[in-house]
Formats: sequence, structure tokens, C-alpha cells
Amino acid sequence: MGFWDRMEQVVNQGLESSREILGKAREKAKDLGEKGLLRYEITQIERQAEKKFSQLGAAVYEKLVLKDQATVRKEAVKEFLDDIQELKDRLERLESDLKKVGK
Repeated sequence: MGFWDRMEQVVNQGLESSREILGKAREKAKDLGEKGLLRYEITQIERQAEKKFSQLGAAVYEKLVLKDQATVRKEAVKEFLDDIQELKDRLERLESDLKKVGK
């Protein structure tokens, strides 16, 4: 093999290696972007859940203290409980998605 043939082979191998490295870097950046977005969504849902728990507590307080009821019926706070369950389910799905992206 002549000198120019060897140089052409070296250059081609270098270009192929560069393409592979850039491809891997592109995939890593995509994964990091997806992870960041999922973490942001998880944080938003956690904040929504905190707000719903606060609203639930306020509703229970109103019934027990302000209205002097002895108990609170589940139906009276069902909307808050349903919303909290929905947020819990969404949070679990996002956390599962985050684990999949991490692999």
C-alpha cells in the first residue's frame, strides 16, 4: 500500500470516528434534554400535589372547626382526593419514564 493510500485510509478512519463521536454526543444531549424536561414536569406535579393537600387540609379544617362537625364525609372532599390520586398516577408515570431515559 502506497503512502497516499495509507493517508487516505487514516483520514477516512478519522472522519468515521468523528461521525461516531458526534452521533453519541447528539444522543447524550437529547437524553439530557429529556431528563431535564421530565424532572421539570415532576417538580411541577409535586407543587400541584402540595397545593391540593393544602386545599384538602383547609376543607377538613373548615368542616371540623369552623362548622363544628364531628366528622368529615369522604364525599365532602372527594374532589381533592381524586385530584391527588390523579397527580400521584402522573408522577409515577413520569418517574418511570425518567428511569427509562436514564438507561
